[in-house]
Amino acid sequence: MFFIGKDNSFITYFNKTQSFSKKNYNLFSNPFSKIVSIIDEPKDMTDTYINIEELLPTYCEGLATAEEARRVEEWMELDEANRKMVKQIQMLNMAADTLHVMQCVDSDKAFQKVKTKIVKKRIFWWQWSQRVAAILFLPLLVTTLLIGLGNEKQPGIAQILEVKTNPGMTTSLVLPDSTVVYLNSESVLRYPSVFGKDSREVELAGEAYFDVTSDKEKRFVVNTPHQSQIEVYGTSFNVEAYGTDNHISTTLVEGKVGFLFKEKNGGSQKIVLSPMHKLVYKPLSGETQIYQTNCESETAWKEGTIIFNNTPMNEVLNILSKRFNVEFVVRNKHLEEYSFTSSFTTQRLERILEFFKRSSRIHWRYLDSDEETDKQQRIEIY
Repeated sequence: MFFIGKDNSFITYFNKTQSFSKKNYNLFSNPFSKIVSIIDEPKDMTDTYINIEELLPTYCEGLATAEEARRVEEWMELDEANRKMVKQIQMLNMAADTLHVMQCVDSDKAFQKVKTKIVKKRIFWWQWSQRVAAILFLPLLVTTLLIGLGNEKQPGIAQILEVKTNPGMTTSLVLPDSTVVYLNSESVLRYPSVFGKDSREVELAGEAYFDVTSDKEKRFVVNTPHQSQIEVYGTSFNVEAYGTDNHISTTLVEGKVGFLFKEKNGGSQKIVLSPMHKLVYKPLSGETQIYQTNCESETAWKEGTIIFNNTPMNEVLNILSKRFNVEFVVRNKHLEEYSFTSSFTTQRLERILEFFKRSSRIHWRYLDSDEETDKQQRIEIY
C-alpha cells in the first residue's frame, strides 16, 4: 500500500512499517535497485533459481520472454511468499509509472488546449474534472454539454452529452440506462441525457468497450464514422472506429450484435456476429472480414494492458501512437514485414521500445520537435 504526498516527496510501503524517501530511492532511474531491502526475502532461492532476482523486474513490467516468464512462474509456485514478493514488486512498479506520468503531464497546457477547442465549437461548459488515478491510468476527462448551437434549455428535451479522452488517456462512464462504457485514448462519445422510448442511440468516434444493460424493448445502437451502425439489446463488445483509420472493427465478447454498413454498390447489409468473433469493415472497398478471437487482446486496453498476437508492425505502431500520443517515423520499410507476439503492462513507452530493440534489433530515437507546430513527440524507427 502506498501514500503519495502532494509534493511526491515520499512513498510509504506498509510492510513492517518501512518507508523510504524519493531522494534516496530514485524510482525512475532504476525502480528495483534496492528492491531486496524493502521486500521480504524470497524463499527457495536455490541454485536452480539463482537468476530469478534479475528476472523479476523484467517479468513484472511485462517484458519477459516466454522462457523467462516460465522460470519466474515456476519459482512463484514453490511458495506463497514468492508469489507475494512478485505482487509487491508490481505495486512498486505501478507507483513508479504513475509518478512518471504525473510529472510528464502539463495539466495547465492540456486545460487551455481543450478550452480553446470548446470555444471554437460554441460548446458551453457543463462539467470539467481532472483526475489522477494512482494505479494504471491518469484519466483526463472533459465532459461538455452541447446546447443546440446556442438554443436555450427547454424542459422535456434531452440534451446531448459529449465525453472526450485526451491523447494517452482512458476513462469510464455510466450511461442513463446503466450501461457501462470504457473509452480509449483520443475518443469521443456522444449520448442523450435521456434515451428515447424506442431506442438507445449513441455516437462513437474512437474506441470503446460497452457492457450494455439488457432491454428487449429498446435496442442499443452505436453510430460510427463512415455510416455504419452496431445494434444490440444487451451484450458486451468492443468497437474501434477512429475516423482517421481506414477500417472499423467490432469484437463480440458475449451476447449478439448486428453490424450494419453500406456496400460498395450503395446498398446496405447487416451481419450478425457471434461471441468470440471479430468483424473488420473497410469502408473504401466495402470489404468485411470475420475471424475468431479470444477477445483478450482486443479488450485488454481497458485494464491497462497491451497485447500483441502476431500483430503486424504497422498496426503495432498505430496502437502505440494512440496509447502514448506519439508519431512514429519509419525509415526502414522492411520493418513493416515484422510481426510481434507479446504483452505489456508497463505505462512507459521507452520500456516497450527497448524490448523491441532487444528482441528484434529494431532501433529507435527521439526526433527534435517544434513545440509550436508539432502536436506529438516524433520517434524515428530504423
